[in-house]
Amino acid sequence: MSSDKSLTNHIWREKKILSNLVESFSQKKSISHLFSKLLLCRDINEENFDQFINSNILNNLPDPFELLDMKKGIKRCCEALYNNENIGIIADYDVDGSTSASILYKFLKTYSPNITIKIPSRLSEGYGPNLRLMDEMLKEKVSLLFTLDCGTSAFNIIDHPNYNDTEVIVIDHHLSEFKLPNVHSIINPNRHDENSKYKDFAAVGVTFLFLMALRKYIRELNLFPSIKEPNLLFFLDLVAVGTICDIVNINSYNRSIVKKGLDLIHQRRNKILSKIIDNTKINNTPTARDIGFSVGPQINAASRIDDSSLATKLLISDDENEIDIISRKLYLINEKRKLIEDNIFKQALEQVYNQHNEKYIIVYKENWHHGVLGIVASKLVALYNKPSFVISFNNGKGTCSGRSIDQIDIGNLVLELKNTKLIEEGGGHKMAVGLKLQFSQLENFQNFLRNKFSSFQNNLFQKTILYDAEISVNQINNELLNILEQLEPFGKGNEEPEFLIKDIIIEKIKIIKDKHFLIFFKNDQGLNLKGISFNSKNTEIGDYLLKHQQYKFYFLASLKRDNFTNNNVPQLIFRDIKVIN
Repeated sequence: MSSDKSLTNHIWREKKILSNLVESFSQKKSISHLFSKLLLCRDINEENFDQFINSNILNNLPDPFELLDMKKGIKRCCEALYNNENIGIIADYDVDGSTSASILYKFLKTYSPNITIKIPSRLSEGYGPNLRLMDEMLKEKVSLLFTLDCGTSAFNIIDHPNYNDTEVIVIDHHLSEFKLPNVHSIINPNRHDENSKYKDFAAVGVTFLFLMALRKYIRELNLFPSIKEPNLLFFLDLVAVGTICDIVNINSYNRSIVKKGLDLIHQRRNKILSKIIDNTKINNTPTARDIGFSVGPQINAASRIDDSSLATKLLISDDENEIDIISRKLYLINEKRKLIEDNIFKQALEQVYNQHNEKYIIVYKENWHHGVLGIVASKLVALYNKPSFVISFNNGKGTCSGRSIDQIDIGNLVLELKNTKLIEEGGGHKMAVGLKLQFSQLENFQNFLRNKFSSFQNNLFQKTILYDAEISVNQINNELLNILEQLEPFGKGNEEPEFLIKDIIIEKIKIIKDKHFLIFFKNDQGLNLKGISFNSKNTEIGDYLLKHQQYKFYFLASLKRDNFTNNNVPQLIFRDIKVIN
């Protein structure tokens, strides 16, 4: 067995930081060498150390008025509220869109009863505003319409001549083309002519900035002196959920949002989020990972295989009975979603076998469920480290979701496909896209990708894991746990640290839930420790672990508190294994 690659076919590389930098940072901040290296690996240095460790939401949020069209949009919104106009909201059906809709609706509802929300059907209508929704807004005499987490590419819909009496404010974060819809305001840090530094906001973050600016303007003009203004701080739990689930970079301002939002979630101030968490049976203080992997999928589930409006309906509700009914329904829908997704993923894997020489993956079939295509694409990327496109055709019409790797921007590829009319429509951002094409366009679509991807070097697709540091079993302790907790919240751009451990001697293994391996071992002082290797039964990793007496292993693992016992001890989460002998 070669030790160059792991059992999951990855090459392991240590993140390299000059030892003198680690030493100097360690001394100046009176922290351990390991903590020093973990910080430096995340571009945290003497200059931003205090801001990172003591992250403060009040110091990290930008001035909303730095964004183009913000002032114009705020003025128009104040006018609509003051004149008691009918205000509409069209939001995307995902977590980012639902949370954006929730905080805007709750804020505006404080000042006006005339607020209506409409969500497109993911399954029958797809992403973004559409003529049906615009017609409904027109019938309801909506004079000001917000589009949230959508709208930047909604040409000939939100600016269609039929709707000239409805002024539109787009609040979005998706990449724009070099033209924009002809509407009142487009507030988007990723519009082509925007020079702000705030490209990493999710739509819910941009919506929160809008509310900050709107509240400021309402205060200054003293528009509603008899109405108690909403406390924007209490919206940050929903802003954090949308930010985490849209997988944007958890950098300075997003880190502050997520950190404060998680604090509010821990306080259980939001009964809706608390109910979703309770349904999930998270038996610990929820982390960003719990939000991303357990809470987010439930909010997303309804639009994937059921009613797209359910999530937003839940997130704006004040009725405890309604909250209980919808949250339980979302949990059950998500369980059904998992079964559908697993079935399609297995079928997709059968097609991938013949594509090992390509630098991308395309899989397609008639009548795959549209609601899970993106998840299947993400799983293919995780498995093969190649941009992946999953297409479902129905009577010759294809719906496609694409997901990418960090090094390849498929958002711009889709814009080029759209502009050259190789697809019907499409949009998205660097890592995730959605598009529509005819079956007759499939061959040209494949040829376009083949031509574009031929210029990418093979090493971009090498499955490599960068780990933070090597540690011994004796360093698996509460001191290290305390260090890791200071680095939280984890997410894109601040990934959870991973460690190489070479001196684990397995004492015994217990299989739990007929799929996970619980691995028991000791440190040099005889302290009992354990780790878990998820979904390892009937895999190469599992087969080797069952014969652990015959082999020596190196492990890559992350570390967390063991929340399943009352011992409050560290537990390893094994990610990968190398067989050494």
